[in-house]
Parts: sequence; C-alpha cells; structure tokens
Amino acid sequence: MLFSELKKSLDNGEKFSVYLLEGEERYFRALALETLKTALVKEPELNIATFDGDALDLGEVLSSLTAMPFLSERRMTVIKEFYPTAAAIKGGFRDFLEKPTEQAVLVIVNEKPHEIFKKFDKVCQVVCKTADVSVIVRWIKATAKMSDVTVSDSVCALVAEYCLSDMTRIKNETEKLIAYAGKGGEINEETVNLLVYRSAEYKIYEMTDYIAKKKFDLAIGVINDMLNKGETHGRIISAVYNYFRRLLFSAISDKSSAETAELLGIKEFAVKKAKEQAAAFKVRSLKNAVDRLVDADYAVKSGNMSADELMWINVFKIMTA
Repeated sequence: MLFSELKKSLDNGEKFSVYLLEGEERYFRALALETLKTALVKEPELNIATFDGDALDLGEVLSSLTAMPFLSERRMTVIKEFYPTAAAIKGGFRDFLEKPTEQAVLVIVNEKPHEIFKKFDKVCQVVCKTADVSVIVRWIKATAKMSDVTVSDSVCALVAEYCLSDMTRIKNETEKLIAYAGKGGEINEETVNLLVYRSAEYKIYEMTDYIAKKKFDLAIGVINDMLNKGETHGRIISAVYNYFRRLLFSAISDKSSAETAELLGIKEFAVKKAKEQAAAFKVRSLKNAVDRLVDADYAVKSGNMSADELMWINVFKIMTA
C-alpha cells in the first residue's frame, strides 16, 4: 500500500504483524512509523525496541520479538536500514516472518528497496516514495488551514518546486510561511520568493531548465544569484558537472529509475526529474558537456586556470552546443 493509505487501513482494522516501510521520502517513513506506534502499541517506553540494521544481532531481535508486551496488547520491534542476504534470514527470524505471533509487531524501515522481505506473504509493504505535486499541494493547504492561513494551489506547487518535493524541507518551509503570514493571513508568491530557501541543487536544476528552454538571460541570472549569495566559481563548476553527469546517466541508462538512483546515490524522484530534463538535450551534447566540465574541474583543482574564467566559458559552451 501507499503511505497515504496506511492510516485508513489501520482505522479499518487491518493490522499486520510485519511492516516494511520502504522508500526515498524519509518524512513519510518517519510519519508511518509514528502512525504504527500510536495505533498498535501502548506504553511505548516499555514496549518498543529499536535496532540498527548495520550492526544487528538477530539473537537480540528474536528476544525482542518473543518478549511479552507490558500493559499493551502488542510489543513492537523496529529495525532501521536492514538489508540482509537471503542466507541471513534463517532460523527463528525466518519462522517469525512466515508465521508471526499476534502479540509482536516487526517494523523494518528502509530507504532503499530490498526484495527479500517481499517474498513473505505476511509482510505488509508501505511505499514511502516522493509524493506527487498534487498530494503536496493538498498537504500544504490543509496544514495552512489548521492555522487559519490561506494559500492557493499555484503557490503550494511553487513551494514544492523550490523544495524539489522533499517533504522534510516542505514541512519546515510551510511552518515558516505560516508563522510569517499569521492567523487570518495569506501565503502568496511574493512571500514564498522572500522566505523559501532554494538550495544550490535546485538552482542548478533551474539554470539547466532555462538553458534547455533557450532562456539564456535567465540562466545567467541564476548563476549571478548563486555568486551573490556566496557560491564560488569552483563550487559551481563542480555542481554543474555533477548535475550534467546525472542527466547523461539518466539519458543513456537502460535501468529503472530506482536502479539508476541507487547507482548514482540519489533519490528516485531526482532520477525521474533528470530523465525529463535530459530529454531536452541531445545525448552527444550531454556527453560533450560532461567531458568539458571534467577537464574544467581538474584544471581548477590543479591551479592551471582561473575558476571564474572556466566557469563562464563552460556555461556558454553548454548554451551554444
């Protein structure tokens, strides 16, 4: 099920003994975990044990799973970032996955996909992926309404865009905007442009989008804004190189978005956006840009050329490719 369906499932009495909370959106993973704790466990200080998957002792996990709950119908065991091999799932742990007990709840919280757990029928997967913009818009509007603050759909979408649909950032920025607007106030585009921080990653995305659309004056404006806010020419070269490398890999990869995201060490949502943006360029142009930027990055770090000069030369070459 999707994260958005979890609460309804619990309200309808659908309660499983094993949950796999999986996906790139850490805000949804954390919220899903809190939702399960509230719905399934009483006296959480006494009935919840949390383990780190990187240094896991399955014996301790089994002890937790077989311990009796105290003043609660169920006891919860949480394992975070757990990616075992098939051979590691054996004995009592495998027995629990196949035939879990009613008084125990196992919650596995993973950012990356892991197919092994999905082979067990008793495991309920909750997908915590990056939300669609329409979902984010509804969330921001509902959150603002609770504080008697109004905001339009288009402004909510702008917040989502500036935050690259990262719900942790969206939550923080929405709280800031609501506080600024005050009870009975309104969040408008001007306020968003004033208060919402646009990361270097977003600005590179914005600059690339302008280049793809041949709006070169706006692309240059984004770079000047970055320089005015403290970014150095050298860091901009590195950021542009990393971004165009992502576009190239996304354009030529025959792997799924999830697999490409794992290879690049980025979110699946970022790969999907990169594929969309890469479609506006020829693959040869992307390859040439990456090659030039590699040389430029090396030249700067080796002290052979000025970062200022190289940055502008390469930006203009990308524009005219």
